[in-house]
Amino acid sequence: MTSTTAEIRAGKALRWIVAGVGASGLGTGLGVVAFPLLALRLTANPLLISGVAVAEGLPWLLVALPAGALVDRRDRKRLVLFVELARAVVVALVALGATTSRLPIVAVYAAAFLVGAGETVASGVSRASVPLVVEPEDRAKANGAVAAAQGVGGQLAGPAVGGVLFSLARAVPFLGDAACYVVSGFVQRVGTPASEPRAARVDPSRADPLAGTARPDAADAVTGVAGIWTDVTSGMRWLLGNRPLRVLAAVVGSLAFCQAMVLAVLVLYATHDLHLGATGYGLLVAVPAVADVLTNLQAHRAYARFGGSRILVVAGVVAGGAYVLLGATSVLAVAGLALLLETVATATGNVANVTMRQELIPRERFGLVNNAMRMCIMGLVPVGALSAGLLARAIGTRPTFLVAGLLQLLSLAVSAAGVRSALGGEAPGRPRPGS
Repeated sequence: MTSTTAEIRAGKALRWIVAGVGASGLGTGLGVVAFPLLALRLTANPLLISGVAVAEGLPWLLVALPAGALVDRRDRKRLVLFVELARAVVVALVALGATTSRLPIVAVYAAAFLVGAGETVASGVSRASVPLVVEPEDRAKANGAVAAAQGVGGQLAGPAVGGVLFSLARAVPFLGDAACYVVSGFVQRVGTPASEPRAARVDPSRADPLAGTARPDAADAVTGVAGIWTDVTSGMRWLLGNRPLRVLAAVVGSLAFCQAMVLAVLVLYATHDLHLGATGYGLLVAVPAVADVLTNLQAHRAYARFGGSRILVVAGVVAGGAYVLLGATSVLAVAGLALLLETVATATGNVANVTMRQELIPRERFGLVNNAMRMCIMGLVPVGALSAGLLARAIGTRPTFLVAGLLQLLSLAVSAAGVRSALGGEAPGRPRPGS
């Protein structure tokens, strides 16, 4: 096969992955608005409403590691199709329950948890596939394209349409969510690379964390639950032995915690402080997503020029300042500006974060080690959401935003030197002068 033919096939595979992630993101975007609005119809308690975000994020604490092991051990084509179809069934059942007034809040939590559990697998498949279909120098651009597709659905079209559909009928956005997951499963199945033979798999605990290589291990032949547990323990050992990834996980985790504090009670801020209805709330979440899409498509340029560590710190400072601004105002235009700044900063930092991980993690166990790291990061999301619910009930939503912003700025001030030391100023994998 010529290099040109391989490039064409890789380009087609990436387009299928991008399209599938976009469809999945659209379904998730519908749920981002529909789930909290449904909870708001069932209860006015801020703590119970924030429980939806807790349930969505909890899978990253409980199932992320075995999900990552499945991504590495199973046929990824079949795996992504099965998971997306399963998520479709879950949200379709929510649609059925939403047509009645007897749906208990605990059922909403259970559905949000199962959808989040599916995300740990589906996102693991897509993130493990990107490094296999593009060259290292193109990873940041490819990651930006994947994130942009997810943003179009998850932050732009999904929330905007979800709010409108929910105002028409509670069940409609959930039915649309189910349809999106079905499309995503079949489309991603086409673009996902065929899984490598089991004999080619390796034990990440025997990898060199700096060189990013690993050696085959006979223990990898273990199958079933015991084999998954072996992969989980070895993957965690590999992560704990890699200082750059430890620092990256700690910093991004703190940013995710503070962002979760804001997003968990944003629906209360929009409806009570900004006096928006369901449609207005959907538009408030969706409008900054235009900037998210454009930023993701261009973020690779900043990554190549400035390096991931610089981008990560600056993006965190801008987002933290946006949270402070959000907490200081009840003016719709100013709140929209704050969310716009936060969106641009988060998108830029996310592309840098994902690309640095792909450079630092060996591809033979990328699913498991990446999910192990995401567990450390995303596991803080339900904690942040729960903290926001408690704070909002005690001091109000706007003071909660102020706390989140100041906490993020403080954490970055403390960790900036460590980020520079561990990750350096250059983008991982980028040729350095004289090399």
